[in-house]
Amino acid sequence: MAKELSTGDKAPDFTAPCVRCGEFVLSSELKNNNVLLYFYPTNYGLMCTYYSERMNEFYDDFEKMGVKVFHVNPESVENHAKYMERLSSRYDHMSDAEQKISRMFGMIVGSWDGPDALTNRGFVLIDKNMVIRYIWRAEIPVDTRDLGTFISLIGDILRDRRK
Repeated sequence: MAKELSTGDKAPDFTAPCVRCGEFVLSSELKNNNVLLYFYPTNYGLMCTYYSERMNEFYDDFEKMGVKVFHVNPESVENHAKYMERLSSRYDHMSDAEQKISRMFGMIVGSWDGPDALTNRGFVLIDKNMVIRYIWRAEIPVDTRDLGTFISLIGDILRDRRK
């Protein structure tokens, strides 16, 4: 079993289909922005929808910090497109249909494996040098971070390059 990625590790490059960009390529996205991957279990779930709606309120804050946020879960690109339209989402959403990205970043609930595994809620902040600057994984998928506090934390992390 591969070592779970953690803060300070180099992020593996990967590609994935997404709604707006067509194909997400991590190394390409990092040329102009830091990237925050937001993992969540499903579209249309009560907590997932509430949290995605709340994240819209902080879009400008992320943008001012030079952070481009991508929402990630196993739903199809088509499903994501409908979900984004319903929420007026300001973020691009990527499909991780086989959960390769979720597994890569340790975003699978507990020790589940196989086709019925559930993507957990979590965040991975990757800087322009492809270094993982922050990872948060929920204990259980309904757990969330207070977004106001989280935005402040991300700002502090990006200002302090020693971490």
